[in-house]
Amino acid sequence: MESIISKNLEMKFPPIVLLKSDIKPKDAIGPKTENGGCAMSFVAQTIAKRKTTYFGREHIACGGISVGFGWGSGMANEDAIDFQASFLSLGVNSAPDREEYEKRLEKMPKSTQEMFKHGERIYCDFDTAKKAIESRPVYDEGKYVIFKGLEDLSEDEIPKSVIFTVNPIELTVLIQINSSFRDNNACILTPQASACQAIGNFVFRESESDNPKPILSPIDFAGRSKMKHFIPNDYMIVSMPWELFLKLEKISENSIIQTDLWKKFR
Repeated sequence: MESIISKNLEMKFPPIVLLKSDIKPKDAIGPKTENGGCAMSFVAQTIAKRKTTYFGREHIACGGISVGFGWGSGMANEDAIDFQASFLSLGVNSAPDREEYEKRLEKMPKSTQEMFKHGERIYCDFDTAKKAIESRPVYDEGKYVIFKGLEDLSEDEIPKSVIFTVNPIELTVLIQINSSFRDNNACILTPQASACQAIGNFVFRESESDNPKPILSPIDFAGRSKMKHFIPNDYMIVSMPWELFLKLEKISENSIIQTDLWKKFR
């Protein structure tokens, strides 16, 4: 399948899709060890090199990826939530039990310790981070997520998420098409979420809505850092449920793309 929007905009990176499966895909690139690292490096390879990649439950290496790909909350208990909330805010300076937090850091590789010591600064304080963690949309299904180019999608496959990778002008077009059928200004979402969550569980939640919206990302610099080898820094990601993608494709056939005004930006 080829995206009408991508073709008309001559996108450098055509859209890719996220699929859920209980079966490990053949002829796909995945983690070589049990500790899979950050899944965004695999997503980036699919975007840039058009290679099918996958990530499984057995490869989970961080607190955010479980919920991101719909494998439960990822939080075993209250202590795990407190540790994650500390990391996502100001690290040691946010930890309710500073001594216990520092003990956990001692077990990490030194390169990782520094990031956890200062925190990821996604949230301004511990309380805000904890509330956000507890309000994440949680799903629990499938053993694997699979990423492939839209062009490689089989007729019987229905993606859980369609992922566009866009430069500023392409983003402007997507936003305009997406906003063109809505009668309010709340047209696109930017959840304070990790990169995997923005293409995963937040999109899953939108698919349940009568008025689904796309998700703009990544605002997670840790996730973005795993993509920069493949994706230029000035590109953003817009993810959406399959049904919304099909709707935007149809609308795009009679949109800004067909005007003389658009031709000035080609």
